[in-house]
Amino acid sequence: MVLRSGWTLWQLRNVILGTLVMFVLLNAWIMTITLQEQTKQQTDSSCEEQRDALIDTIKTFNKILRRRDNTGEEVSKPLVKARHEDKSIVCEDCSRSGLVDTEAARVLGKPRKTKGFLTIGISTVKRDQNSQYLGITINSLIEHTTEAEREQVTVVIFLADFDSYHNKKLSVEISQNYSQHLDGGFMQVIQAPISFYPQLEGLKQNFNDSEDRVKWRSKQCVDYAFLFSYCRGLSEFYLQLEDDVVSSEHYLTTIRDYIKAQKSAWSMLEFSDLGFIGKLLRSSDLQRLADFLLLFYEEMPNDFLIRHFLKLLPHRQTFVRRPSLFQHIGKRSSLVGKEQNLVDAFYVDTMKRQYNDSDNPPAVVSSDMAAFGEFKPQLAYGPEPGFFWIEAPQSGQAFFVLFEKPARLSRIVIETSSEQHPKDILEKGTVQVSPKLLSMSQQDDTPNCADYVKLGYFENGRFEMATQGMEGLGSVEVKCLKVTVTEQQKMWILVREIAVWTVKKEITKETPAK
Repeated sequence: MVLRSGWTLWQLRNVILGTLVMFVLLNAWIMTITLQEQTKQQTDSSCEEQRDALIDTIKTFNKILRRRDNTGEEVSKPLVKARHEDKSIVCEDCSRSGLVDTEAARVLGKPRKTKGFLTIGISTVKRDQNSQYLGITINSLIEHTTEAEREQVTVVIFLADFDSYHNKKLSVEISQNYSQHLDGGFMQVIQAPISFYPQLEGLKQNFNDSEDRVKWRSKQCVDYAFLFSYCRGLSEFYLQLEDDVVSSEHYLTTIRDYIKAQKSAWSMLEFSDLGFIGKLLRSSDLQRLADFLLLFYEEMPNDFLIRHFLKLLPHRQTFVRRPSLFQHIGKRSSLVGKEQNLVDAFYVDTMKRQYNDSDNPPAVVSSDMAAFGEFKPQLAYGPEPGFFWIEAPQSGQAFFVLFEKPARLSRIVIETSSEQHPKDILEKGTVQVSPKLLSMSQQDDTPNCADYVKLGYFENGRFEMATQGMEGLGSVEVKCLKVTVTEQQKMWILVREIAVWTVKKEITKETPAK
């Protein structure tokens, strides 16, 4: 009896202990879940607060970047106050406004009452050794436009040097030399208050740039921001130049035609291969671009930043027009101690015809070889400056000149390579002529001609043949002229010029009857 009672008590004790253990474990589990939920709520709350702060910051920046390009519009006071009070915006310089007071900034010139077609912006600073290129640049722009064209153009010169004496001296020179263009609205001169510039000392040295270079390129970004903001309402389009370039003839007509020829949406058109020279933007994008440069002025050079800005626009495409319309002439950089010999190899004046006395009767130039970019076959023959640039030529490939009407030729000159690309010659090739066109290729629009006669071979990348009167070459009415690559070559071929002269008919005077 006693043993049975003890056994029962021992069982009861085990049950109670097991129950207590289960209770402790259950409570521990409940407490763990509770702590996890509390931690999650705190974390979610913290994340939501950070996210909301980030969204507010982005909204603030977005409002700035989306400011309309209305010259009379100012940043609202609540927005400015919000930007200064928002502690999530660490960078004080990020809160500065890039909106320029145009009346206060203008030093010389009279603004036009209506928007024009194009504004040309030029920022100028003092250089070493009294190098002065600005006058050459201005004169080139004036000489290569007509009086009527200048009615639709405004050239804005920004005196961007911190040396007030230099700026004053330069403004006097401009006033004396270009008073007519200043009074007529073709030219304006502007200057920025020193308060417009953010901190330029002790900036981040990205790209392993020296402190001097970082300061120089950062100031340049701010210079452009001021210039862009000033020019935001002057015209439909904006063209950026530097103070040490020259323009080609008829540059304005070419720009207008190139804009009209665009079939795809674009963000920027480029009329030079160098840096930020000859870059054309819509004026409606200028204020947003100015604000963008002010936000990131110390991060990288202006031409890098502008490429990043263009990626944010709905239409990101840019198109490069070749030949280039503007050439860099400066040897002394605006960065103290820096020399530069930057030359645009595609500048239009380097592609002018050498044989201006050639006849070049109407003809179509075609080829079964791939042309590089816009350097099409016709450029080597027609009146437009340029050349035919051939990628990866293969043996047996050719280019053709198909005359509109059969012509008797007295001289043929075909030259390859250029001063900038001396190795791009036709190393081995032949020249043939044919009097008969059979058909046109459906694949590449090259002519299929018959009864070819070989005239000769290329020597040192050049072919020339001439005859007198109706003898030799002049005895054949040529419909097709064919140049064939006869050996494989690694180098490209630059066909600089195809010049032909026709046989002149002799005028015989009739002897009067006696």
